Amino acid sequence: MKKLYYISVLFSLLLFSCNDSFLDRPPLDELTDDNYWQTEQHVINAANACYPGLIGKDIVNMDCLGEDLIWYQDKSWRVISSGNYGSSFGTLNSQWNSRYTALYRCHYFLENYNRATSVPEEVRERYAAEVKVIRAFQYWLLTSFWGDVPFITKTLTVESPELYEARTNKYEIVDWILNDLEESYKYLPESIEPASDEFGRITQAAALTMKARLALQFADKEHPGYWEIASEAASRVMRMNKYGIYKTGNKDKDYENLFNFTGRASRVAANNETILAYVYGYDDNANTKVVHNLSRECHVPDQQARYMPSKAFCDSYLCLDGKPFGISELSDSSSYAAYFENRDPRMKQTVLPPGYAPYYGGRDGRDLTDVDNVFMAPRFNNDKKGSVSGTGFYCVKYVEPTKVPVYNTDDNDIIIMRYAEVLFIYAEAMFEQGKLTQDIVDQTINQLRGRVGMHPMILTELQQWGMDIREEIHRERRVELFMEGFRWFDVVRWKEGWRLGDPIKGVNKSWVNETQKDYISSYRTDNYGYLILDDSRQFVDPKNYLFCLPQEQMERNPNLKPNNPGWD
Repeated sequence: MKKLYYISVLFSLLLFSCNDSFLDRPPLDELTDDNYWQTEQHVINAANACYPGLIGKDIVNMDCLGEDLIWYQDKSWRVISSGNYGSSFGTLNSQWNSRYTALYRCHYFLENYNRATSVPEEVRERYAAEVKVIRAFQYWLLTSFWGDVPFITKTLTVESPELYEARTNKYEIVDWILNDLEESYKYLPESIEPASDEFGRITQAAALTMKARLALQFADKEHPGYWEIASEAASRVMRMNKYGIYKTGNKDKDYENLFNFTGRASRVAANNETILAYVYGYDDNANTKVVHNLSRECHVPDQQARYMPSKAFCDSYLCLDGKPFGISELSDSSSYAAYFENRDPRMKQTVLPPGYAPYYGGRDGRDLTDVDNVFMAPRFNNDKKGSVSGTGFYCVKYVEPTKVPVYNTDDNDIIIMRYAEVLFIYAEAMFEQGKLTQDIVDQTINQLRGRVGMHPMILTELQQWGMDIREEIHRERRVELFMEGFRWFDVVRWKEGWRLGDPIKGVNKSWVNETQKDYISSYRTDNYGYLILDDSRQFVDPKNYLFCLPQEQMERNPNLKPNNPGWD
């Protein structure tokens, strides 16, 4: 893995920082737009400047838009998720600006890269194709959040009339982007070896995954053709035979290790599941450290845990026999520890289970005088001696234990795309086309269940048990892709918005250790004794299926109006 540097490149129209995750290079402080675009390195540097548009760790933050992951102090995604906001809410405007700023960078590159005439055309087109995938990523977010949005495909100035045009129909945008990806993806390398110097760059597999993701997002009964596009793009990735499920035979740890240092693809050649990751670099002794703080935020030893799984999410894990919790005879909610037993093994590799070690979150709910680095019970006493979770559940997914004790030193990969998503896209799209077979289930969902030793999904068995196949496909995607930024997008496209209006709940009051009972005395509980953290959430159909337009943007461009349905 080459060192990471931030290099400022000054152009006459744009000043931005390049996140060079791939190559060492000398300072370029003296470069201007007039003498730029001379070498391949210039083209690479400019393409790299577009990569921050893939967001990085904020992909995890975005999962707080849904009902499965709660960030206790977040005032952005959590507020939007609750439905209790309006057009003046700052996150709307900041996200709008961030996405269009990223598009500006992409368009600036695409308008200028061919000035590097000394660089072979196939090289130039490779980096242009990378940037087009990043552009598609921006429009996936924009059209998912707001529906119809201004469709911009070039750089604009303050005099540009496009600044004041009306919004473009989202399906017109989606079709244009899908065609753009299809025309450009062939210039990319099919794949890039994990742990290689170039890992983290966009490939054909990433472009096709982006195409499949975008098509799936907008497929429905009125637009069924998108399901065919999604399944076809996903199948092309599958037929490459370059990717697979990361597994070493350790069924109790392989899923968990995919997201920590043990399996991170930027350093581990055996991980051929990660298609695209946002690569960080603290441990390579680079002059400039590029880090995040996710591991510590999950188990912060002296404060509230930043990310907390909800009861609704934890309930979604099946029991080992393949039946839902509460229906299976293996269900046991008599205690905190019992709740984790006989469940889909991914549960203990995603949500911190009793007995987990080494645990560096300080004192747990036992409140031992001498910390033994073993987690057994949730903590609610916020006395700065241990990690506190309002729901009583903690994340273990994405946690690298060695990075919990020290602030802001985590350089674990943040996965943007992985092969598991491709398999889910293919399975779901084939189901919606009426083409799902047991063979397809075995190629997709059961590959993921097999990694952890979970009971396979058998279609005839689901029918015998009275379980809905579509619902079970959705459930699989929910538990496998938790904390990867998909939940809100899935709830929206499945038209299950009511889930976002349900109260956020935590553990059962009876499960709480005696040393912690006083600290939950103010919590309200439901009829079964489960803690209620938030019952102020609302979801209005169809209003909350789209974000409200930012007030600031409507003031700048009145032609954006009318607002999305229900927001006026």
